[in-house]
Amino acid sequence: MSSLKKKATSGVLWSGIDKSSTMLIQFVFGIILARLLLPEDYGLIGMITIFITISQAIVEGGFSRALIQKKHANQVDYSTTFIFNFFISLVVYGVLFFIAPLIADFYEQPLLVDLVKVVGLNVIISSAAIIQRTILIKKINFKIQAITNIVAGLTGALIGIGCAVSGLGVWSLVIQYLSRNIMTSLLFWILSDWKPSLIFSVHALKKLFDFGSKILLSTFLYAAFQNIYLVIIGKVYTSEALGYYTRATLFKQIPATLVTTVMQNVTFPVLVDVIEDDVRVKKVMKKSVKLTAFLIFPMITALIVFAYPLVLVLLTEKWLPTVILLQILSVGVIFFPINAINANFINAKGRSDLFLKLEIINNILIVITLGATYSFGMTSIAIGYVCVSCVGFFTYAYYSGKFIKYSGLKQVIDMLPYALISVVVTLSSYVLWSFVDQQFIQLCGGLVTSGLGYLFCSHIFKLNEFEEIKNSIRSKLKRK
Repeated sequence: MSSLKKKATSGVLWSGIDKSSTMLIQFVFGIILARLLLPEDYGLIGMITIFITISQAIVEGGFSRALIQKKHANQVDYSTTFIFNFFISLVVYGVLFFIAPLIADFYEQPLLVDLVKVVGLNVIISSAAIIQRTILIKKINFKIQAITNIVAGLTGALIGIGCAVSGLGVWSLVIQYLSRNIMTSLLFWILSDWKPSLIFSVHALKKLFDFGSKILLSTFLYAAFQNIYLVIIGKVYTSEALGYYTRATLFKQIPATLVTTVMQNVTFPVLVDVIEDDVRVKKVMKKSVKLTAFLIFPMITALIVFAYPLVLVLLTEKWLPTVILLQILSVGVIFFPINAINANFINAKGRSDLFLKLEIINNILIVITLGATYSFGMTSIAIGYVCVSCVGFFTYAYYSGKFIKYSGLKQVIDMLPYALISVVVTLSSYVLWSFVDQQFIQLCGGLVTSGLGYLFCSHIFKLNEFEEIKNSIRSKLKRK
């Protein structure tokens, strides 16, 4: 267990460096772009997001998870999957190319024809490095991924800003996106030891497909129904309104994606290794839930409390309608990383069929709430999103309770200390700085005070997660 624990700890650390660095790059350079561009530009990209996301889900095909779940995957498995994924990417891009005019007609936005055709190229670009990334995740090796994503993120951001300054408008976002992904795939090929062979096995593909097909359908449904909000808002409201929604979504996704990706990438291979031992599985689950809560609650609470000065200072007044959407949507993502842990547990058990059923239930709830709220405005849509998120968490957690007696209620109880500390510290910080008229000082002072206050309370109350992270960092520094 010590070896597994070391790999998991190292994985958390490097995955944290990776995601925090790339998120920081996206955040900082995204702010610069948002100040240079208009909400309508982001709205246009939001309109085609669902089509690109679904296309990527089809190309990946669930084989990545299937390869990680398979304990003794070999070169035949990897090469077969690589060839199949690349072929599918060409087919999917061909479909995107020909339906581009239909998408443009649906939204009544002629510019979308060219946008879809160019942005869709990323489907092919990304497929070239799926296996390299999968092998690194399987080995819980996130160092190469961190280097790759940081370099690619900086490259794309600088190119995007250069394009925006040159007056390219929405195309700045497109070029940034493509250049980042081209650099990502290129670096994975250079830094990874794995290279494909000219091997294709129908038998190997079929075995992987038995598990991966259910993951594919689940991912497809998730991509389609999570992004259906963008379709409805883009169709019913204006591209400007969709721009506000996508910007709020981006802000709330920063902490959620950061924590979820770190924990998901690390917990899935760890759970696969110990899945036959219910005691060890429950221990890993509890530890993962507590660590996730320790990380997510202070970030989400600060995002909600300081949303107004955050938007005003970083994005300027033209983005102020984003504030209320950001505050509401942020509540909905609190359970998102925890939900991912429960989903990992179900997949590690080899129950991709159950995972699929739960995704179908969740997507039905999305359709029902969206149908009931879309005509009442975007605020109502956001509230509906929060309701679906909460119900979805308890639905997934029910099966953790069923298999290893770790129910949703027990998970909530484990999360409560972190939630209470976060709320008390952040609200106290807000009150302290609310007397300052300058929004920039209020924002910076409030965030710094909240962060230091949370760390201080974590030390005073001797939270295990804080102590473990601190000791891990100390250990790394001593080795150097």
